[in-house]
Amino acid sequence: MQGVKQLETVRRTPPQHITRTAWLVLISAFTLFCAIIATSGYLMWHYRQVALMERAGTTLIARAPLEWITWKRRERAFFESPPEEQVLSEGDRVRINRSAGYGQAATIRIFDQSTLDMWAGADLLLHELRVSQWNTRTQVVRLEQLAGYVRYDLRDDQAYAQVTYQVQAGATTIELAPGGSYSIELIDSERVFFTATTEPVPTFAVDVAVRSGRATVQGIGRTVVLEAGERVEVDPSGVPSIAVPARWELIRDGAFTHFTEVEYNNTTIADQPTLPRADTWEVYSVRAEPGATPNGFFQLLRSCPPPYATNTCNLQDWRHVARFVRTGNESRSFITGIRQPLGHDRRGIDVSEYRSLVFSAWVRILQQSVPLAGQRGTECPIMLRFMAKRTTPNDPETERVLCVYAQDDPARQAEYAPGIIYQAVAPTEWYPLRIELRDPLWLPDFRYIRSVSIYANGHDYDVLLTDVSLIGAHDVP
Repeated sequence: MQGVKQLETVRRTPPQHITRTAWLVLISAFTLFCAIIATSGYLMWHYRQVALMERAGTTLIARAPLEWITWKRRERAFFESPPEEQVLSEGDRVRINRSAGYGQAATIRIFDQSTLDMWAGADLLLHELRVSQWNTRTQVVRLEQLAGYVRYDLRDDQAYAQVTYQVQAGATTIELAPGGSYSIELIDSERVFFTATTEPVPTFAVDVAVRSGRATVQGIGRTVVLEAGERVEVDPSGVPSIAVPARWELIRDGAFTHFTEVEYNNTTIADQPTLPRADTWEVYSVRAEPGATPNGFFQLLRSCPPPYATNTCNLQDWRHVARFVRTGNESRSFITGIRQPLGHDRRGIDVSEYRSLVFSAWVRILQQSVPLAGQRGTECPIMLRFMAKRTTPNDPETERVLCVYAQDDPARQAEYAPGIIYQAVAPTEWYPLRIELRDPLWLPDFRYIRSVSIYANGHDYDVLLTDVSLIGAHDVP
């Protein structure tokens, strides 16, 4: 029949396919729901595990007069004088005036009872003082030392499983293990660099030492691990040295190799400042008696090293030797000597951290016309003088003096003067002089040494000196 179209067959989706699709959508939705719940739970757990909060309880304790201590609050632009037992927070900064005196000027007691002792000139910024908010997993203390000397004594029995102490010093990062005792000093360098505003910016060498515990020092291109009794110095460019024993040489140029004889002697000429001169030892002379002829001389020789008494060693082994000499059958005493102001700035050195201070030198008396130590006990061919203060800059300056004289007859007794320590040596032979300045006769509890002088006093004398050293150490060797 025309005009009637044949109806197409209607295709129907099998019921099994509809069921499978429904189940797939349902399972996918449930899986997504479970993933969201699990992720949310993990994020919440992770947050509870790693979330840190600032921990209160860090306190500034003054050891010196408060006028020498300044404190800057977080987000403040100016320093102010702190009150007693000032509570510190993250971002706070503590600075000690360079004139604060000797020894500890202030202590920062961290919330965990660790202590940071600050000396004059120290500058410390508290970046982070944080612990886990919900558990006892993590403690983080991050500091930045900007100047001076700080001792870090860190508590061992911590309440947290992972404890981090980190100190930033210029380009150097130092990780300190809990339970140890450490010292970090920033030493002014003669080098400066200029910023875009042409302002000079000083550079520092960083000295890190470990009394106990372990420190990891990360410099530029190198990491050094320090154990107890070791130290490392990071140069102003940020490169660490190798680890060496924790000993400090406080005398500069003890072998007399930095300058010529003329440059040492030019230090006696004050009215010609352009003359090339030594900046380590200063040569000086003075009449010990009125009318004495000023004819004592400082000379620089080369000879075999001690204990050689003759120049029979290999030529490459010869070394510089300082000589004090005066001749002419004189009858009045005259002093010829050298002296050295200690410290990087030549104003003296704080020695309060050193439990041991060992002075040593090789000395040799070739000739002395005055018998033994002279009639007054002060005419010694070799004399050693330390100028020191006990506790504060206001203390009177104290001297400690050693007289070294030649004695070839043990039966003869030298005349002794009060306040002088005596040492007899064999004539013409090298003698290894060694003094522990922490012994009761010397400077057992003194915090400051300004200078050391070595000189000859007498009529005629001819003495030699080399390998002068003053070693400071935190422990007793």
